[in-house]
Amino acid sequence: MNTHWKLNAPPESEVHVDADVLAMRAPLVRVHRDDTGTWSFDGPGKEPRPSKKTLLSAVVGAWPHVAALTDLGTGAAAVWSWKQHGWASEFECQCGSCDQPVASDIDRRSWPEELQPHTILSVEQAALSGQTALTDIVSTPGGTALLGPGDHRRTADLMTPVALANVIRRWPHTMQALRMLKEGRGMRWNPEGLNWHEYVLA
Repeated sequence: MNTHWKLNAPPESEVHVDADVLAMRAPLVRVHRDDTGTWSFDGPGKEPRPSKKTLLSAVVGAWPHVAALTDLGTGAAAVWSWKQHGWASEFECQCGSCDQPVASDIDRRSWPEELQPHTILSVEQAALSGQTALTDIVSTPGGTALLGPGDHRRTADLMTPVALANVIRRWPHTMQALRMLKEGRGMRWNPEGLNWHEYVLA
């Protein structure tokens, strides 16, 4: 994993994660570093929020969109923009006319028309819980599955049904891949390029 490490803090750094984000009750939408450089990962809403300690490598494994924050310096914060599908620098608007980024949950206005929020997807439980990284999204005649590393064969007891809206709240970086996914194809996450690439299912 460390061959792809992009953040300017070591993987074993101790970090704070919002307890609601860790329990998957809220999406990870704000990241900030305090004056000592310690990272905090938060859901939407007011601070301070109850948090738990873990390692930076565990956060990147569970939420790969965090790996894009290579330039986040001490004292800085970034907010996930559902509209721009990426991180935006958090700033205080002085002129009153800026579109100020706000750490929020996904809403109907930023939901893509071609995706049905209530569609049920099959998600590998180990990936959902953060025990393994989410690496593949595959579309088969039986439906769409989100999987960790390994081949595509999984027994039903390893999978769990999750609504599409909750998949995207868990992994915001999957939205574009799910929009482009065609039947009989897969999307694999590239940790080096921080993007998805398509392949044909054997």
